[in-house]
Amino acid sequence: MLQKMRSVFVLLFIFGFSATVIGNEWANYYFPDELDSYWTYEDQDGEELTRYAIAPEEIEGETYRTFSYEPVLEDWTKYQYYFHPYFYQVSDDWVAFFVGDDIENTTRAVTEKHWNEAMVVMKQQLNNQLPPGVTIDLNVTYELDIEAQDYFYVLPTPATFNEEWEASRVDVEMDLQIDITSNVDGFPPTSQMITMFLTLVETGNVRGTETVETAAGTFEDCLIIEYKMDASIRTEPDLPEAKTMFQDVYKGALTTLWLAPNVGIVKMLQESESTDIVKTIELTNYEIKSTESESSESD
Repeated sequence: MLQKMRSVFVLLFIFGFSATVIGNEWANYYFPDELDSYWTYEDQDGEELTRYAIAPEEIEGETYRTFSYEPVLEDWTKYQYYFHPYFYQVSDDWVAFFVGDDIENTTRAVTEKHWNEAMVVMKQQLNNQLPPGVTIDLNVTYELDIEAQDYFYVLPTPATFNEEWEASRVDVEMDLQIDITSNVDGFPPTSQMITMFLTLVETGNVRGTETVETAAGTFEDCLIIEYKMDASIRTEPDLPEAKTMFQDVYKGALTTLWLAPNVGIVKMLQESESTDIVKTIELTNYEIKSTESESSESD
């Protein structure tokens, strides 16, 4: 009996070690990071972004694979953490982008943009409904508190088709101060304080593989990874219209990545039920260095 138990423990150890190695090898297969490799992408507006693999860095005792980019990011509303990480890790369990601060920055920028646009529309609609000579001044100030988890979990290592995982979570608290004044006699100035709590949860799912064509070439056996965004919101006091407005911003938001073996991300597609805008990113040129001083290069 003891001999059989030893055999079982040995087999379990070997199997566990092998699974770990396979997991890392599988992840590296889709996330090559040899120094001086580069990838050039073009978005739906014809703007280019080039990523470079540079030397790893250590942050708080953790070693991260590292990228740099040209041009330098200037507008956080255009940031896409799905393919724009500066630091990431490949572990026994996950490929994870270390982008928590970046997600907070882009969430803040996008939320402020949506809110400012909504306020312009609200003021216009309000004034259009007023009789001639009557004016109402609507002034809204707000403060944002945003907390994102440190990592965006790109995919498990190894992944299983059609098994979902939580890729990211962001909690947003917005404190709104609304002040209303009017030139109408007897209309007293009014103020309203509203607190909104918004939670964004993104779920990942590897759908399968397929062949993808871009300007950089034809890539077979590309992983198809979908990330679906869900938003939950509550307000104090309860304001159903405000909840609907912000939920609609994120309704049906779906981002799809295609990862090619020995190349990495070759394509991204971003769609949403709340807008007709479709965002795309495609690989146009690349070079993957190798330890044998050879490289894979697009035409």
